[in-house]
Amino acid sequence: MIVGLLKNRTQVSIFSIAIICIGLLAYNYTIPPSFFEVYNTNDNLLYGLIFHDFAFSSFTYKLFNFILVIIGSVFLAFVTNKNEIVSKENFLPAFFYIIFSYSSVTSNQLQPILIANLFIIMSLYYIYNSYRTDNALSDLFNVGFLFSLASCFYTYYIFIIPLGIISLYILKSFNWREWLCYLFGVFAPLYLFMSVAYLFGSDYLRPFYLFSEALKHINTPIFSEYFLVMILSSGFLILLAMFKYIVNGLGSRVKIQKARYILIWLTVLCLIISFFNTASSMFLLPCIIPFSIIIGDYVGEIKQLKLANTLMTIFIVGFLIICFHNLNFI
Repeated sequence: MIVGLLKNRTQVSIFSIAIICIGLLAYNYTIPPSFFEVYNTNDNLLYGLIFHDFAFSSFTYKLFNFILVIIGSVFLAFVTNKNEIVSKENFLPAFFYIIFSYSSVTSNQLQPILIANLFIIMSLYYIYNSYRTDNALSDLFNVGFLFSLASCFYTYYIFIIPLGIISLYILKSFNWREWLCYLFGVFAPLYLFMSVAYLFGSDYLRPFYLFSEALKHINTPIFSEYFLVMILSSGFLILLAMFKYIVNGLGSRVKIQKARYILIWLTVLCLIISFFNTASSMFLLPCIIPFSIIIGDYVGEIKQLKLANTLMTIFIVGFLIICFHNLNFI
């Protein structure tokens, strides 16, 4: 039922997502305080600098998280539809992005990764926009700048920075000026931070300390048994999507093929990041951008609507188990 509502008419899809978002916002406000997870803001460069000394009310934090999730889903829907990664009027990637986000939004503070995700999604727009553009210097500078800025809000996103180089290999022939613009974009936020920190007598080498610490914290992923159904269903859907890509190819047009190939690389890099997270509610968050697009595209392309709704139901059941656990129902 829900698959049909999210991949046909734009007005129906937007209305359906709006109803779902209102329900999730109400759910977030009913989670008992015992389930709040507090993250160390100082582990993220700009997030710690901006939000460490702020003391907002619980209502404000939850409202900000809600706004960040909504903006991220809108950006994702825009990028996927504009670049034809998914079929037109398919809002399933936005739906999956919202559900993945709210499977982990239980803390009494802003989630750094939700802010960083906005920059990653915007960088995907500039990556795809650079295709078949001669001397896309500004686009590639923006990609590097946004990747670096995302890692300033969520340190582990430094592992996504190589995606810019990989994308250049996939999309374009070698152009040394484009490569330099990308690298200048990567170093620009760090240079600005270090310059301002040096002028104000702060620790201007802090970015390198945070990044070196991030490289040391590889761990076996930890997740609660209540996340198991959602993780398994997500992994199963990703495997089905990859099997479809192997059997049917990545698409009928070269642009779509290249776009999906970049998504596969992004998935690999995000899975690597998952091995650097130890909080159970954060296990899937680094992967939600590529997961949402790939799963949304796969489910939306299933011609048997009953099969699509069955797969969607299993995924939603996994999410409901997490919700019921957070609400002390199980």
